[in-house]
Amino acid sequence: MKFKKIVIVGLGLMGGSLAAACRKAFPKTLISGVTRNRRALARALRERWIDEGTGNVAFGASEADLIVLCTPVDVYLPILKEIDRVCGPGALVMDVGSVKGSVHALVNAKKWRRISFVGAHPMVGSHKRGIEAGCPALYREGTVILTKDRKTCPGSFRKALRFWEKLVKKTVVLDPLTHDALVSEISHLPHAMAVCLVHAVSAKALPLAAGGFRDTTRIAASDTSIWLPIFEANRRQVLRGVKKLERELEWFRRILRTSDTNRLRRYLDQAQKIRKSL
Repeated sequence: MKFKKIVIVGLGLMGGSLAAACRKAFPKTLISGVTRNRRALARALRERWIDEGTGNVAFGASEADLIVLCTPVDVYLPILKEIDRVCGPGALVMDVGSVKGSVHALVNAKKWRRISFVGAHPMVGSHKRGIEAGCPALYREGTVILTKDRKTCPGSFRKALRFWEKLVKKTVVLDPLTHDALVSEISHLPHAMAVCLVHAVSAKALPLAAGGFRDTTRIAASDTSIWLPIFEANRRQVLRGVKKLERELEWFRRILRTSDTNRLRRYLDQAQKIRKSL
């Protein structure tokens, strides 16, 4: 599998790290970075993760045969329109977003002249933001979820699968709605819980925060511009997760109220066993 030109749109943590990973996996391919952040462009060029950089999507995506969107999910549409005007015929377009149902619906609602879309969600990341936190090895041990529906081109999907198999340890294939349901439990709900926990703690207690609180709430420090559209796009599934969490909290409260030590121990032991299995 060969690509003549790979374009990374958005050079934050995910995009910068992806450019670095692509440089290693595809050393002879022209890699272009698109961002309006001059510092990000300068770093990517300095590290030689990209061969060229621009703030103009149309210029960067010109004649590209692979484009990966590493931007918040709520800005995809205008970017896709620009890409479709200038990319190579049949160009593969992917994203790294955390929501897929609304993205596939958006893509399927239009008739594209040149692009062929395949959803991708690397289950990697950090609460840190920006290319300063970029790491060439970020994707190496990760899992990437690829999503497809009835309108996904089989050839493009095979190409996407081979691309990610060169970058990550494991790939998983799901339909968009199943992806959103499962990821809301394992990613979106924990983030919501971390945010709520930060709000639940008093200002007097915060100066005493140590490792446990910091570890539990680490992801609450993530970039709002990324997580706001995720919660809005996957609102229904996140609300289901919140209801499930509320039931677990109510169950824990009942156990604690009864002063039943054996039942409390079993509940804690079960959680410990599940967590250790990861």
